[in-house]
Amino acid sequence: METLLWLAQIGNLEIHPWYSRTNPEPDARMLPTTFSGSVQALEASALNYPDCMVFDLDPYLYSGAEQGGEEPELHRRGFAQVCIVARWLKTLLDELGLEAFVKTSGKSGLHVFVPILRQFDYDAVRGISAQICRFVLEQHPETLTMDWAVDRRRGKVFLDHNQNTRGKTLASPYSPRALDGAPVSMPVRWAELEDIYPTQFRIGTVVDRLAGVGDVWSDVLKCKNDLTAAAAAWSTVA
Repeated sequence: METLLWLAQIGNLEIHPWYSRTNPEPDARMLPTTFSGSVQALEASALNYPDCMVFDLDPYLYSGAEQGGEEPELHRRGFAQVCIVARWLKTLLDELGLEAFVKTSGKSGLHVFVPILRQFDYDAVRGISAQICRFVLEQHPETLTMDWAVDRRRGKVFLDHNQNTRGKTLASPYSPRALDGAPVSMPVRWAELEDIYPTQFRIGTVVDRLAGVGDVWSDVLKCKNDLTAAAAAWSTVA
């Protein structure tokens, strides 16, 4: 609460935390909690072992109203396509025994979070997420891209595993975004992807949603997945 009050006091709107915590409980008791003083200390510490593997899904389907060089704006066709891709990704994660959670980005895309036991550092988690993304890409090359060059993403959904890097961040659940109307990055149920649209979720509507639906991510850190077990399941999927 103190941190939230401080952020409000300095006029901060968007909240972008790391995917790792300094608190070693309950699954990183074996890791040091001293992360300052040297790169080596940071790399050995709990802070270098993420609590989540993340997938950032952005539709590069343009509405036609964008000015030259602008990112694709939010529109119905693009968001519908990113929801389809999210379900493809979930199908693979389900087959690997990985429970995933989804939220709107607050802009035009979706964020998929997979809570994980802190067994692997950021580099290892990024490698695992890249393998997962490549598999989905191979199944749907006409729809997906992992290309880093923006001009080669046009007409496809960008499946980004590179967010799994120490120091990179995504907007937190319930974070407002610095856009007209103050849209919010909203946790949703997978079944809701059929019906939702990001503009439904704004600062002015969040409280009513929480009152009616509750926090659908309330237990996210109690649903830690074992990536070692998922790796063992990979051979039966790939």
